[in-house]
Amino acid sequence: MKKLISYKLVTIYLLAIFIGVMFGYLINVKDNEKQRTEKNITYEQKISSQQEALAKKLISQSRLIFETKYLENGEIVREVQNLTPSLYGKSKEEIARIYSEWKVKSFDENEIVLYREKEGLPPDYYIISSMNGYVVLLKSDGNGNKKIVEKTDIPLDSLTPFDRERVRENIITKDKDEAYQILANLSS
Repeated sequence: MKKLISYKLVTIYLLAIFIGVMFGYLINVKDNEKQRTEKNITYEQKISSQQEALAKKLISQSRLIFETKYLENGEIVREVQNLTPSLYGKSKEEIARIYSEWKVKSFDENEIVLYREKEGLPPDYYIISSMNGYVVLLKSDGNGNKKIVEKTDIPLDSLTPFDRERVRENIITKDKDEAYQILANLSS
């Protein structure tokens, strides 16, 4: 009976030691994890503020330029923007993935130039053309589409052979006043 009690006591002592060690281990692991998290937060905040300051400095000086060549008249339209914070630090390949419809023409710390070619005319160009035997004034939207601005009462057959051919091949102008001046000349 004495041996049975001593085995029970030894088992209870061993179980108490095991539970104590496990409890201490869990507390130590949680404490280390908490300290590591606090260090990471402090470290990330320092990098974040440094990057933000550097990004603001570079962004104010860096430009993002979009060049679009319109194939109908060969004109290149440039749109210049300041580099946005979301693009700071991106590689040439990352920029190419973000702007997949564009070709990266040049890439340096001062400017990124993106290039593409498009069918049609730049936006807000005026086209004098013919439709159903009459002269019409159209306006381009920059996406290859043209919208009718005015249908004239000038029959195509009333024009001189030279003017008739010009209208059939489309007379293109940037200026609305110039387009109306050409229409006035055609009607006289």
